[in-house]
Amino acid sequence: MTTTTTLATTDFDWLETHVSTLIEDEGPIDPAESLIYYGLDSLRVMKLAGELKERGITVSFEELAKDPTLHAWSALIDARKNS
Repeated sequence: MTTTTTLATTDFDWLETHVSTLIEDEGPIDPAESLIYYGLDSLRVMKLAGELKERGITVSFEELAKDPTLHAWSALIDARKNS
């Protein structure tokens, strides 16, 4: 898979699905709610940062931890994909 294809497939749906595998809560995720409330911990945030880097999107743990919501992360990922 090329980086261009990987970047294109790293969208909100991918993020929501992927984050749901990282959290302990099995219900729907409110995109504006802090993922900490769903059981997301720092180790899983670091894992996500590493997985995004493998997909060609460089974001730091600190950037993700600053605002741990699906909305914020999706905006950050979109900004990095377009830069």
